[in-house]
Amino acid sequence: MKLFYLTFQEDAPLYLGVIRKIGWQADAFRKLGYEVTYSLWSGHTYRFVTENGVEEREVSAGHGLMHRFSEAARDYLAAHPCDVVYMRLDRISFDILRLCRTARANGARHILIELPNYPYLLDYIKSVNGVKPFSRRLAARLRVLGTAAADRLSALRLNGLVDAVALIGNKADRFFGVKAINISNGVDVDAMSAVPPKGDGREIVLIGVAGTLWWQGYDRVLAGMARYKNEKTERDPGIRFIMVGGDAKEMPGFLALVRQYGLEDDVECPGFQKGEALDALYARADLGVSKLGCYRRGLLSCSSLKAREYCAKGLPFLYTCEDTLEEENVDFALQVPNDDSPVDMKRVVRFVRRCRENRGLVEEERSFARSRFDWTAILKNVLEFAGCAGRN
Repeated sequence: MKLFYLTFQEDAPLYLGVIRKIGWQADAFRKLGYEVTYSLWSGHTYRFVTENGVEEREVSAGHGLMHRFSEAARDYLAAHPCDVVYMRLDRISFDILRLCRTARANGARHILIELPNYPYLLDYIKSVNGVKPFSRRLAARLRVLGTAAADRLSALRLNGLVDAVALIGNKADRFFGVKAINISNGVDVDAMSAVPPKGDGREIVLIGVAGTLWWQGYDRVLAGMARYKNEKTERDPGIRFIMVGGDAKEMPGFLALVRQYGLEDDVECPGFQKGEALDALYARADLGVSKLGCYRRGLLSCSSLKAREYCAKGLPFLYTCEDTLEEENVDFALQVPNDDSPVDMKRVVRFVRRCRENRGLVEEERSFARSRFDWTAILKNVLEFAGCAGRN
């Protein structure tokens, strides 16, 4: 059975976490019995990746790049019949409707959509507030509102074309008339190396491996560190924050905050890291920092990919609103308010000290990740919900 996993994801360092997620999902579909093709883009090239190689389609440059990628995907679907189409989308569009019709016409029996940040539209509309300079903001706002209107109008026509929608974020059982299943983000636990247990060092090290985008909320960490530093005694441990990655547009603002709070000696920014270099940074860390700005996107429920990666590595972490964790009583995750308040670093210190004393915590956490966050189990449920399943 053949499955086409359609994404319009850019293959760039800023999105390493998402790209790795797509690869994990493709591997999970293979474990479930499918022959998988998935898509990514870079520059003006749209790539279709299979186990046997990569097929590339060049498109022209200029405005409307996503539309031309969509046309390339339609051509690919018309020439490559498949049983299942699984689409990871940021929004719905009339291009998506045309893709669905092409897939159906060429024999696709099941079409599924994954929406990774539901509800996504308000967040998309608010994103225009970050457009600089201000003189460009009005044009950007008009363009965004037009795209939002197209999303709503095209979504009204999904019923009958799409079999099921998988929602990551706030809960719902229907999406414009299409039945919906609520899922969490996942990982491939076996692909993640375990972090070593930590000793009793004086310094407590936090790590954030998700970039500086405004909805990550890392400014809350900086504000909490500044307050803690002003109030700490000589007996209190120091706190260090390693911020891996960084968005080119927002990094200057993040570094300005570091200077404003006087944290130049307490914050490290090594840039994008992977492989052994990233593992070496993880080995220093006591605590991972998951997404702390869910409220900024209007989310009451969040399924942070980074939280799952920390969990799979056996690294304790901070979070705001994770339904899967709130339903459990776990020793390796510390919840902080889903608002603009600085992170309470005194509470963080107490939590880290408890984690250091639990020598079996790493394996306990990885076992939890295997049972709750592995993509193979998650996608098996999605496929069954949609009425399709692999051979396994």
